[in-house]
Amino acid sequence: MNCRDRLEALTGLLRPWSGLWSRSILQNWPESGAAYPEAWLSYAESLDEAGERMMDHGALPGVPPPSLHSLLLALHELTGLPWHPGVQPLTAADVQGLTAKKTHELERVLALLGQRAQTIRQAVDIGGGMGHLARLCVRTFDWTFHSIDRDAALQEKGRDWLRRARMLPREKLCFIHATVEEGPQPGIDPLFSGQNSASIGLHTCGPLALTQIRKSQKAGFLLNFGCCYDKLDPTRDYPASRFGKTHPLPLTRHALALTARGRHQKTEAEFALMKQVYAQRFALDLLLRRKFPELGFVRAGDAPKALYAQSFAAYAHDRLERLRIDTSMTDSELNAFELSVRTETRRIFLCHLLRDRFARALEVVILLDRAILMEEMGFQAELLQVFEPRLSPRNIALIASRAA
Repeated sequence: MNCRDRLEALTGLLRPWSGLWSRSILQNWPESGAAYPEAWLSYAESLDEAGERMMDHGALPGVPPPSLHSLLLALHELTGLPWHPGVQPLTAADVQGLTAKKTHELERVLALLGQRAQTIRQAVDIGGGMGHLARLCVRTFDWTFHSIDRDAALQEKGRDWLRRARMLPREKLCFIHATVEEGPQPGIDPLFSGQNSASIGLHTCGPLALTQIRKSQKAGFLLNFGCCYDKLDPTRDYPASRFGKTHPLPLTRHALALTARGRHQKTEAEFALMKQVYAQRFALDLLLRRKFPELGFVRAGDAPKALYAQSFAAYAHDRLERLRIDTSMTDSELNAFELSVRTETRRIFLCHLLRDRFARALEVVILLDRAILMEEMGFQAELLQVFEPRLSPRNIALIASRAA
């Protein structure tokens, strides 16, 4: 299935359910809960914790409602992207000081570049930091490489590393202190041009991915991993392609935030912590709605992880003090309130589990739109999974080569 057919099918499948994924559950409760089919909620409420974990992993234990089963099956088929095989092993010296995540990413990106960028002779990396990828590409492929970053301190560390490097042609690696922005930038724009030039962006935050794409219209090859879709402006950054504009979705800021929830499978401990965090937060929200309805939705903020494991009273006192709200409730009264709303807080939690099933599909819609934009610019484009999601959840690469 090509990108256009997949995007058309996926948006057609998602659009009827926009009432579920386009708005915040908690901010619009209880009206938001009414958008969920009662059969879905009854099914979710019938699950034990093991069943909830299975649903969080994308499975539907037991006998799910046919409408939910068929929808998730279709979404799974349309978001199933091929994997890029291959790993470029790195030495202990190569990965010194790197995290497991960074090592994992570099090994797979190098393998991908080795197979798909054989005509490249020079490259530019957006957000290159200390230049780990740059040094490896210079050594492995003998490229001339420009690493751009706005963090001068990171770049200085990279220069220091380069000065100490052995057997590396240092003249082929250049650090450029700059911020890549929309519009003309005469100092860096030529680096994105040329049939033998590659434009690389690993985890380009929010609209930076689109900036890279637009600057790379005259490059021979582009590799991009997007992230932080919640930083996109839904009125400006989506849809980006002409074809996408004929098949748009109402991607609100809440929907964009949801795209980051397509995560790896959680461990039992991770899932238990998530439930506890949600239970405390939801109970506090219900308390504030009933005690202070005039405040509307109140953002409680993130609490220290250890606080969520304590009683609701301890959590509530901490958050209320931070918010400068006095309920004049004792510990026993706060804990009794939390107990009294557990049925409702669980229903809110189950709505979140159901809503999360749309996360990956929305992410793929954004990336398909970008791939189609590259095709409209004259490139051959594809989307591949490259990283293991547990190590690097935003694991989909947009790969584009100049069409012959």
